[in-house]
Amino acid sequence: MRWTAGAALGGCLASLVVTPAPARAAAVPAASPAVPARPAAAPARAAACQQTPESGPLVKAQITEAPWAQQLLPLQEAQEKADGRGVKIAVIDSGVDAANPQLAGQTAPTVDLTGTGPRDCVGHGTEVAGIIAAKPRMSLFVGVAPGARIIPIKYAAAATNNDDRLLVKGIDEAVRRRVDIINISSETHADTPELRQAVNRAIAADILIVAAAGNVNPKKGGAPTPSFPAQYQGVVSVGAIAQNGEVTQFSNTKTRVSVIAPGKDILTVAPDGGYIVKGEGTSFATPFVSGVAALVKQTHPRLTAAQIKQRIEATADGQKGTGSGYGVVNPLAAVTTVLDPNAPLAPAPEPGSVRLAVREKTDPATRNAALGIGLGGLGLAALVVAGGILIPAGRRRNWRPGSVD
Repeated sequence: MRWTAGAALGGCLASLVVTPAPARAAAVPAASPAVPARPAAAPARAAACQQTPESGPLVKAQITEAPWAQQLLPLQEAQEKADGRGVKIAVIDSGVDAANPQLAGQTAPTVDLTGTGPRDCVGHGTEVAGIIAAKPRMSLFVGVAPGARIIPIKYAAAATNNDDRLLVKGIDEAVRRRVDIINISSETHADTPELRQAVNRAIAADILIVAAAGNVNPKKGGAPTPSFPAQYQGVVSVGAIAQNGEVTQFSNTKTRVSVIAPGKDILTVAPDGGYIVKGEGTSFATPFVSGVAALVKQTHPRLTAAQIKQRIEATADGQKGTGSGYGVVNPLAAVTTVLDPNAPLAPAPEPGSVRLAVREKTDPATRNAALGIGLGGLGLAALVVAGGILIPAGRRRNWRPGSVD
């Protein structure tokens, strides 16, 4: 499992990698909606964090305008309608430091699956949670759904060598806690039966999963392949755009994409109480969409998870080529647009394909027939007009010859 965070500005960590579990059988058995019993104990690990979390290089006084992502998405207008209040979002990540002023009171106690304690050893989970639910608190930076409740589930305690089996346990823990939304800002290229079944259990429990489509580094020459759990049907898969509104080069176009969101040069909170700018990553595009899902859940509480997914896709701002799915997520449209929740959507373009508007060729016989019908209609209209003038005049003159005024 790999975090889909790219390099942050100011020399922050380049990426977070989780080592896949040993190979499993290729066949995927039918999923059961029942959640397995809680594991007796987490795998043996170090008793404390093995690294220092990222610190925030910015101070509040330096934020003189709203971050570009907030300006691109109509967040202020959407938040006049909803703030995510009453919605529970599980952030399955590296933990969340609730001491940050903008997250104080927003988070439940951390569920630690690593045996290293509740502290966010990396900073990644805190940064993701800030994008979702940071409160305003005298700052121009604010989360998408500042009224939402964050349930931190810590399944990774380091930047590398984490076990993807803990992600499966994290999803099951979120199901037990009856959350509304699960945010997974990480990826694995291993399509395992255990992961697929955990995702199916969450879907069966009517929980919406929002997952990062994954990153690709063209400079390292790695061949992009589909990322999981984003690739699974029923999951909202999120790609990344830059400030120019275009899909970034690092956003994985081999993964099925539902929508895209800001994912480059993203300002968010840091574990030390300050702020940090993340260089790039679909990790940071994903929480924008999770926040939008919380706004939709609050304003349309009777919608199922599948209907919330459909609404987010149906109201996105148009397809932008390869890897953009239905387009840029639109918080205001997702909250306010009148839609039939049961109306099916046209399928999004497959990865690697682009739909182009092509002018249809005209068949000559069809064109001639249409032309004849049109001219005939004009002729008939002329006769009707002439009759309306001549017939009354003839009656007045008892049909004697003469001029018509």
